This record gives sequence, structure tokens and C-alpha cells, in this order.
Amino acid sequence: MANIKMKALRNPPVFRKIAFGSWSSAADPSVYGSLSIDMTRALEFIDKQSLKGHKITPTHLVGRAVSLALKARPELNAMIRCSRVWLRDEVTLFYQVNIPGPKGHEIERATLSGVTIEQADQKSVEQIAIELAQKAKAVREGTDKVITKNTAVFKYLPWSLCRIYLNFASWLIYGLNLNLTRLGLPNDPFGSVMITSVGGLGIDWGFAPLIPYTRVPLLISVGKVDKRPWVVADQVAVRPVLELGVTLDHRIIDGVHAAELGRMIKEYMADPS
Repeated sequence: MANIKMKALRNPPVFRKIAFGSWSSAADPSVYGSLSIDMTRALEFIDKQSLKGHKITPTHLVGRAVSLALKARPELNAMIRCSRVWLRDEVTLFYQVNIPGPKGHEIERATLSGVTIEQADQKSVEQIAIELAQKAKAVREGTDKVITKNTAVFKYLPWSLCRIYLNFASWLIYGLNLNLTRLGLPNDPFGSVMITSVGGLGIDWGFAPLIPYTRVPLLISVGKVDKRPWVVADQVAVRPVLELGVTLDHRIIDGVHAAELGRMIKEYMADPS
């Protein structure tokens, strides 16, 4: 009986090696939920900002909304460190950034990276959008020296050492709370909450997994805005609806917290102005 025919993936993108080093099993404290949001007022706000020259997207609005929610509920802006819950002093957003592969291999060699927006709760949605665009451009063009240097490590790191490297770096940065920027490692590289836009990839909505070494207790996946039937004043109407996939760490955020977080996000998205 013949063995399964297969061959090793040649020149895999760095993201594949990082993903390999991220999870050893499916055992984790993740809880999943979704939020459906009527985007009527939010899209009106986006259009008004566009006339002013500001390029705002639902992903920027979600970042602003969750920043304000974490500011209002600081007990959720936390991480697990040394078997205890530690509260952060600032709200930092981590946005995942898709980096296409080289010409002719845009999809199969595409990879993921990310950028942080510090003190996001003190910034307007316009400021968040501008800073994100600038940092994402630097990552895609390879001019962000810290990220480029760290990504290059995985090109030469054996697969078997990826998990060890990631966990060791996390222990130094988060476990021991060391600032290793002089060694080329970013300080607090993942922030308070992770946000990824799957809608930009053409996906209606979905859930994304928490990554243990990031110490991030909350991850929000932003889907597409689609027209759906929506009940307004006991009448069914067609409204633009955004679906958010939310993954949270149950060790920090329980059902009561999740409900309050969802309420505050919906409240902001209902009227961003």
C-alpha cells in the first residue's frame, strides 16, 4: 500500500513558521462570540470624513470603539503575568497587517505582520487612521527596521526552535517586563487588543485564534459590511450590517464583561460623531 504522496513546502512565508511556533495544541481558554452592528450612522460618518480628506474605514472605528471601552473598563485592559492578572496603564491597539508575497507569488508567499497604536484611547479615529496607514506602509515597504529585523530571524530559524524562541521572547518582554528595544525587540509588541480585518480579504466574517505568547486577552475580527434585514421599530428594513467575530481569554474576561464590552462598542458605532 503506497504512502501518502506529498512534498515539503519550499520557501514557506515567515508567517507559517511563526504560526507553527504559536500553538502546540488546541487546549486554551478562548471564548468566541459575535456582534452584529447596524452601520447606517457609521457609514454616514465615514462619508463625511471622506469629504474632509480623511480615509476612515470600519476597522478604524472598531479600534476607536474598543479603546474607549477599555478605558471605561480598565479591569479588562490586562494580561496574565507570573500567574497573576496585571492591569495596563495605557490602551494599545495591535492591528494585523497583510504583506503580499513577491510579484507572481502574492498569495502563496503572503505573510502577516502588525503594528501598534499606543495611547489609542487618547487619539481620535482620524489620528488612529493616519498613524495606522503610515506604520502599515513602513511594514509593507520594509522600512520598519525593528519588524524587518525580527522577521528576518525566522527565515533562518529552524522550525523546531520557533516555539522556543517565541515563548522565550514573550517571557523576557512580558514575564520579566524587560525593555529590549536595544536588542531589536519591540517593547510591548502586541498591546491590549488585537484587531484583524477579514472583510478586507473578501470574507463575510469569522473568528481568529488568540496567540498565547502575545498575552492579549481580546481579539476582534472585522468582517464585511453587507445589506441585511434588520428590525427597526418592529418593522423589517434593509440596513448595512457589520459582523464582528470576538475571541476573548476567559481567564480575564467573563460573560458579564463581554456583554458590557459589546454594549459599549455598539454604542459608539451607533453614532461615532
